[in-house]
Formats: sequence, structure tokens, C-alpha cells
Amino acid sequence: MEEFGRRQLISMDVDGAAISAPVPLRGRSKAIHQFTQQTLPACKPVLTPAWVIGTFFLMGVIFIPVGLISLHASQSVTEIVDRYDIDCVPDTFKNNKVAYIKNASTPKSCHRYLKVDKPMKAPIYIYYQLDNFYQNHRRYVKSRSDDQLLHGLGYNKTSSCEPQAFENGLPIVPCGLVAWSLFNDTYSFSRGTKKLKIERKNIAWKSDRDHKFGKQVYPFNFQNGSFIGGGKLDTSIPLSDQEDLIVWMRTAAFPSFRKLYGRIEEDLEEDDIIVVHLMNNYNTYSFGGTKLLVLSTSSWLGGKNSFLGVAYTFVGSCSILIALIFLLLHVKNPRPYGDTTYLSGNRKDISS
Repeated sequence: MEEFGRRQLISMDVDGAAISAPVPLRGRSKAIHQFTQQTLPACKPVLTPAWVIGTFFLMGVIFIPVGLISLHASQSVTEIVDRYDIDCVPDTFKNNKVAYIKNASTPKSCHRYLKVDKPMKAPIYIYYQLDNFYQNHRRYVKSRSDDQLLHGLGYNKTSSCEPQAFENGLPIVPCGLVAWSLFNDTYSFSRGTKKLKIERKNIAWKSDRDHKFGKQVYPFNFQNGSFIGGGKLDTSIPLSDQEDLIVWMRTAAFPSFRKLYGRIEEDLEEDDIIVVHLMNNYNTYSFGGTKLLVLSTSSWLGGKNSFLGVAYTFVGSCSILIALIFLLLHVKNPRPYGDTTYLSGNRKDISS
């Protein structure tokens, strides 16, 4: 039998069909082979009580200081928040605010007085805040044309902009409900007899100005219908330079949001009285929305927001608490490392 097998191999070799040895795998083929055969090297840590307790303690030691530092940074931000949408309505229209805002002949100017409780270092950011305004509504978000914003009238596929794609048979640039509802309240500030300069440049993202709004695209046939939604646009300025529009077109994720209006490049001292001259043009009364004016400084972490600090402190405190509980359980009921009597097959012996 062995002789027959030897002769068979010799004949196969003579015919050129001998079985060759397997070629060793290298590079990517070897990695794929190890992955499919589940032979890749892997780290399998043994979670001993000391490692688990130490890890939770370390998380607490790291997270709690980070949370406290974040809270301190948030508390160092000074904010002045003023809601003006109700107080700027004349007494004769208090019971019918919608009629007031839709009446073009009614004066919309209003004056507000803001007191500075703490010193505010420049730059001081000016925001407008809207509540109960759902910019995240699916139909609202889709009612725009990014290609048209970049290429202008050269792009005529604007069906997504309905119902604000055409007016009087002519295309609208920029089209869509987002641009149509542009915020159009205006603000100016003075301290005593001195007017405070508002810097309106560089309030939008640079990536939006450079890559999403065309430098040769100008407003066309915008807000020319009988149904006006919000602010108008200067037809002599390209969209890439109309930063109010760019800020507004970056839609908010929540129904309460703030958008940057400008910056005051002067320090404000404690007890200063800031006079705000505003035009109350934007209609939030039809849907029960509110309008607020916000003056805010900033810290290295940004604006005033305590959520991050509270979250870090909470997670760190929970980690310390869990580590203490595990430590007490380990001291009270110690379990020898590697004791096979605690395996599932041996638990009957322990109970007996």
C-alpha cells in the first residue's frame, strides 16, 4: 500500500501536477486571513477588583476638577438678557399684537435701557434669541437650494424651494422659506451721549462665506410678492457678504436658539446704562414666539453654559460613589483571585 502511494506521487510529479506546499501569506492577505480565522492578537484584560475600583476612582479624580473648572469658566461670563417683544408693543395694540406687527403704518421703533451689573470686557457679543421657532421642521429645512446660493441664476432646479421658488413668473434668489423668513429686527446702542459702534463683519462661519454662498451671486426678485416673510436684502451686495443672511441660513436644532448679530468692541463698566434703539419688525406674535436681546462676554470655553460643568461633576461624583460601594463590598466579602470554587459548576458544593 505504501509502495502504491509512493508510485502515485512519483507519477503526479512526473506529469507536472504535484501538490505544492502552501505559500506563506504576507501583508494584507495575512491580516485578512487572521481576521477571518479569528487569530488576530487581542488584549484580554482581567478585571480584578483593584483595577475596577482604581479605574472608577481615577475617573472621579479627573472628571470632578474638569467639571469645577468648566463651571467656573461659565460663571465668569457676564450676560444681560432682555425680552422686548411685549414691552415694545403700544398699549393700543396690547390685545392684538398680530395687527400691530402687520400694520406697516404703525411705528416699530422702541427704546430699552439696560444696566450693566458687572464689568464687561470687549468683545461683547450681541445675540438675538427666538423661542418657539422651529427651524428644525423638515419642510422648513428642505425649503432652500444650496446650489443656487453658490451659483445664482445659473442654477434653475429649485423645486425644493417651494412655495418660495418663483414670484411673478421669475425665479427668486435666494429661494426657499429659510431665506424668506430672514430675521429683520435691528439694534443700535449708546452709552450716555456716545454711540457704541457695532462690528457686523465676521459674524458668520468663514467656511460658509467662502464655500456656500457665491461671491458673484446677488439677490434677485426677493421679497417682491404680496406676502412678505422677513427682512429684505441689498441687491448690490453679493450673498457671500450678506452675513446676516448667512447666519440665519445655518438653521438651529432646537426651537429656542440664539444667533449672532454683531460685536461691541468697547469695555462696559459696572453701573453703565446702555440705551438700545431697536426696530421691532419681526413677527413672532402669529405663532406665540418670543424675542430677546442678549449681550454676553465669553470665556476660554465659550459663552455661558453650565451643562458641561454639571455633567462632568455629576459623572465624576457617580464614579467616586461606585468606587466606594465596590470597595466596601470587596472588604466585606473578599473573593480570592483565581478561586475555582466560585465557578458555576462548583457553586453547588459551596451552597452545600
